[in-house]
Amino acid sequence: QSPTEAPPKLKAEIPPVAEGSRFKTRHFLVLMSFLFMVVMPSTGIYWYLNERAADQYASTVGFSVRKEEVGSSLDIFGSISQLSTGSSSDTDILYEFIQSQEQVVLVDQRLDLRSIYTKPENDPLFALPEDSSTEDLVEYWNRMVNIFYNGSNGLIQIRVHAFDPVDAKNVAEAIFEESALMINKLSAIAREDATRYAKDELDLAVERLKDARASMTLFRNETQIVDPKVDLEGQMGLINNLQEQLAGAIIEQ
Repeated sequence: QSPTEAPPKLKAEIPPVAEGSRFKTRHFLVLMSFLFMVVMPSTGIYWYLNERAADQYASTVGFSVRKEEVGSSLDIFGSISQLSTGSSSDTDILYEFIQSQEQVVLVDQRLDLRSIYTKPENDPLFALPEDSSTEDLVEYWNRMVNIFYNGSNGLIQIRVHAFDPVDAKNVAEAIFEESALMINKLSAIAREDATRYAKDELDLAVERLKDARASMTLFRNETQIVDPKVDLEGQMGLINNLQEQLAGAIIEQ
């Protein structure tokens, strides 16, 4: 090859064209998994909510609790009051009470909750079973009654769901009334405690007064002094007069 001739071009090797993809078993399994895991559940839920599920209505009620604190004048009872203020507030107690079995039983006695929540005939998913026990009713209650508690301002908001708007309203009103009765009961207990503490303080003050009067009578009998303050003032005046006379005698001397 002479220096003037161009070098030969190298030919690139081209890979063969890929064959078309074939539908294999794993592709079929992925497709079936998608149908069973996504499409069918979504379709079933959509059909149930539109065809079988009964309409639900919500009633909302909100309230807060305010309590007047009563202190004690004696140290021992004052310390008891300080200890009592460190416990749970009435709002915290009420928040737990609304979700408790006691509240469910009280409202059930008023309104018959089983007749309210077993109304839908073709909605077994959201309706309460007719043969439900008290424990089942409490669990269902916590599903249908939503409680929102704001700890900063003590506001409690309750949202009650039912299959009839009148039933939802009646249940919300029953919850409010039972909550008010419970709070008033706690307030009555607090008033009774405060009254009992005040009576104990009064009895203790009367006993101290009796002891002071007895000691004063004994002092007067022993010293023949009716009013120690007046006698002391007289003695101080006499002492001051004698001190002035003594000072004048010393000056004259």
